Amino acid sequence: MLKLHKTLAFLSLCVLLAATAQAGSLSLKFNLGGTYLMGGDYNKVLDGWRDYELTVIGPAETFTDNLDKLGLGFQASAEVIYELGSNMAAGLEIGYFSASVESWFSRTWHDYKLTMNPTFSAVPILANFHYFMPLGGALKLHGTAGLGIMLAHLNMVYAIEDTFTPYNGTWIPKDKVVFTAKAGIGVEYGLTETISLTFDLLGRLGEITDLTGEYEGTFDGVPYSGTATGYVYDVVGLYPIFIMTETMPAYPNIRAAKFGLGGLSALFGVRIGI
Repeated sequence: MLKLHKTLAFLSLCVLLAATAQAGSLSLKFNLGGTYLMGGDYNKVLDGWRDYELTVIGPAETFTDNLDKLGLGFQASAEVIYELGSNMAAGLEIGYFSASVESWFSRTWHDYKLTMNPTFSAVPILANFHYFMPLGGALKLHGTAGLGIMLAHLNMVYAIEDTFTPYNGTWIPKDKVVFTAKAGIGVEYGLTETISLTFDLLGRLGEITDLTGEYEGTFDGVPYSGTATGYVYDVVGLYPIFIMTETMPAYPNIRAAKFGLGGLSALFGVRIGI
């Protein structure tokens, strides 16, 4: 499904380019760099798991964790930019970003170990407004803001190892289409009349929730599968914990999990006049 979304978005970009090619000054901008995702509930429940386990661990037990939070990822984008004047422009952008992390903790109780490895990815499609301010010579200050949608995807690999009922599997919720927005500032340096190098620092909004989809794996060596929804609830009212279940449990303070795809990006790029 996500591959289809990418294809349709790319085709729409090509259509816009063809439609406006004769209307005025056009340029293509290509960006590549890194992004930092805020994580939302995923990062919160890592602290909740650690704090809760430390309250129930036995005096003779040991607790070890590597609960790395969701953060750094990769980002790329391409944009058609239409000049509105000497200092302003509008653009249509399609991009892609992805981030993954492996988080785990273990305790000596029944040789218990929990591992979660989520991979978040998204294809943002935005309409942007650009403003350029000459700084002297070939250098320009560049401000941008945009609104659009984001085609978001999650792939979760998980495992519990213990001496009783070990299990592992993969949970792949259905892709979600959500609102996104961005704003940022950068600089542009003109190498020639038609080619410029760019650097941008951007902030992004975006969140996915109500995630439901298929899971499959093995439970104590036996294959199992089904459809589950992701929830977060507070154990004893204090510690947020993430679960995937087929039906919503009657726990207090339970709600659909929310994963934050908003964050910050640092992107290097090139803009080419056509």
